[in-house]
Amino acid sequence: MILVTGGTGFVGQEVVRKLLALGYKVRLLVRDPRRAATLAHHPEVEIVQGDVLRPETLPAAMTGVKAVIHLIGIIAETSKITFEQGHVEATRNVLAAAKQAGVTRWVQMSAAGTRPNASSRYHITKWQAEELVRQSGLDWTVFRPSLIYGYNHEDKILNLLKLALSWPLNVVTCYSLPLLNGGKPLVQPVSVREVAHCFAHAASNKTSIGQTFDLVGPVAFSWREMATKIATALGLSFRYENVPVLLVLRALLWLATVLFPIWIIVIVVQHHLNLVEAELALGFAVVLAALTSLWRKVIIFNLPAAPLLLIGQILNSFAPRALQMSEQLKMAIEDNAGDPKPAAETFGYVPESFEAGVARVVGA
Repeated sequence: MILVTGGTGFVGQEVVRKLLALGYKVRLLVRDPRRAATLAHHPEVEIVQGDVLRPETLPAAMTGVKAVIHLIGIIAETSKITFEQGHVEATRNVLAAAKQAGVTRWVQMSAAGTRPNASSRYHITKWQAEELVRQSGLDWTVFRPSLIYGYNHEDKILNLLKLALSWPLNVVTCYSLPLLNGGKPLVQPVSVREVAHCFAHAASNKTSIGQTFDLVGPVAFSWREMATKIATALGLSFRYENVPVLLVLRALLWLATVLFPIWIIVIVVQHHLNLVEAELALGFAVVLAALTSLWRKVIIFNLPAAPLLLIGQILNSFAPRALQMSEQLKMAIEDNAGDPKPAAETFGYVPESFEAGVARVVGA
């Protein structure tokens, strides 16, 4: 029996599917059993209600468990949970329950960029959670994924980029995509299927005990390159602008395209144009709209991070926690890459290229 925490999430669902395919019995620890409804009737799945922040609910989930796959984590704080709670306290509580129950195997979800001197509390608390695992005395393995992409609606980041560059939202955004610091930081996206493959196989892979693995794609590239790969997959041309003057001009043109027909109707109603003049004006509006619709090149432009970080720090002093974005900004301007070889060799898979992966997302 393998206990999975966070098994109803984007990565967790894929990990559970992989475990079942390998013939394991799986127990899911969930706060709300309704989130696990799709698996509730599977003969090899057991649902146990519990909360990683309520230690008294955890012993019942550990009965008969041989390994724990701990996936729980948060990317942003809310009014209900902090990074310290979601990463450190949760890991501490589940570790204590596992040790008390005699569990010997532990597989931990961390994140690329995790280190003790990180700029963001997200990475610092991920490091603190890792340290708890390393000092637990259990047979542990830690995975540090980069950006994880998938092939369904649960993939928030790539689907958001796809939506921003797709009709009709691209008209609202003027076919543009802002990137912090010009999108220079490196990212190394990894398929959720490869992440799940490693987590599921780690449960019985003794050579991975005491090891920390990067889970990353085969090649690191900038966020700007990733955005252009997505635009290309959507069949869109693109250009990069450090100072988005062209974007402003296009926004003004598109605004004129919308407002010009309205203005014509208003002045016709007010009898300032005769019928012939109105027809000519509307004809010009149609031509303007046609020309505007042909200007479909995506403008990827630089959004300096420093002013946003300053605003974020100011917001931290009075805004609700759910609106505080400074930690996410700090992470977004850092490289998020690693070495794919150790995990690929240990768990026997060939990392998928991002181009192949994004083609699946765009086609989904």
